[in-house]
Amino acid sequence: MRFLFFLIILTLQAYSISDVNDIRNNVGWEEKYGNSIDLKSQIVSVSGEKTNLKNILNKDIPTVFVLAYYSCPKMCSFILDGVKDVVQASNKRPGIDYNLVTLSFNSKDSFESSKIFENKYSSILNADESWNFYTSDDISIEKITKSVGFKFQPDGDEFAHPAGIILLTNDGIVSRYLSGVIYDPRDFKLAIIEASQGSTGTVSLSDKVLLYCFDFDPVGKKYALRALNVMKLGGAITLFAIIIMMGFLWLRKNKGEQ
Repeated sequence: MRFLFFLIILTLQAYSISDVNDIRNNVGWEEKYGNSIDLKSQIVSVSGEKTNLKNILNKDIPTVFVLAYYSCPKMCSFILDGVKDVVQASNKRPGIDYNLVTLSFNSKDSFESSKIFENKYSSILNADESWNFYTSDDISIEKITKSVGFKFQPDGDEFAHPAGIILLTNDGIVSRYLSGVIYDPRDFKLAIIEASQGSTGTVSLSDKVLLYCFDFDPVGKKYALRALNVMKLGGAITLFAIIIMMGFLWLRKNKGEQ
């Protein structure tokens, strides 16, 4: 009897370990830089209208794409709150400087639930800004998540999934991943600038200088100050200042001689 009980415990432990390994292998980010998100699969708006990403995205600006399911009792709320906080802290405006789109990866979520979330998070925005929420079916969810390397799987009544946001160019090409549930405003802005450079949108001189001074750290998933570029930029500014000063002194000398 004791042997049978011991055997049952070992079996349960084996299943538990298998499940952990399963999640470890099948959940996370498979970074697909340069890959196009699936623009054609069907998604459903808060009004119940069937559409796709190709139809809803403004192709003149990049996209911040968020995968979170609305019935999630844990991490998804933190992800969405993190996005809300960085949107409020950034001078880049959703719906104007970039598309901001959230898609549920739980096919059981209804478009009514997406409407609740859209109303909640859109309340922080100005009247001319937008943050759109969508739902979809299993087949479309699989195609869209696979196209951007978002690996998740059911875990009881919930889902095991990674946390983060995806930056897309205006053509829907994966430009950058920012992982976690808290996003640094500087990283967020630089990722948007970087994604916008793949589009017809313009990048201001100050933004170009800012991006020039920072490189993305793929390990830390953050933009890090690049010392060599800072030195180059500092040298260029110094040289420019010397040229202006020399020109001013030359003009002053010529006026004195006259």
